[in-house]
Amino acid sequence: MKETRITKYIKSLVRNHKYLTTEDIMLMLEKYYKLPVNVPSVYYKYKKIIKECRQEVYKERKRKRRRES
Repeated sequence: MKETRITKYIKSLVRNHKYLTTEDIMLMLEKYYKLPVNVPSVYYKYKKIIKECRQEVYKERKRKRRRES
């Protein structure tokens, strides 16, 4: 995945908060990046991106835990 400004933002949200639903993240993107989330194509595109970011962050956590143990 390409490291864009928005993907970095999403990853930081996933890292720094206990758990945010996809809708919570969407609302933040709408607020700070003025994304038209109510348009279905935009919604589904970013839903996919959020899912991928989440997986990457979870993989990082897993690697980090393995190294520590």
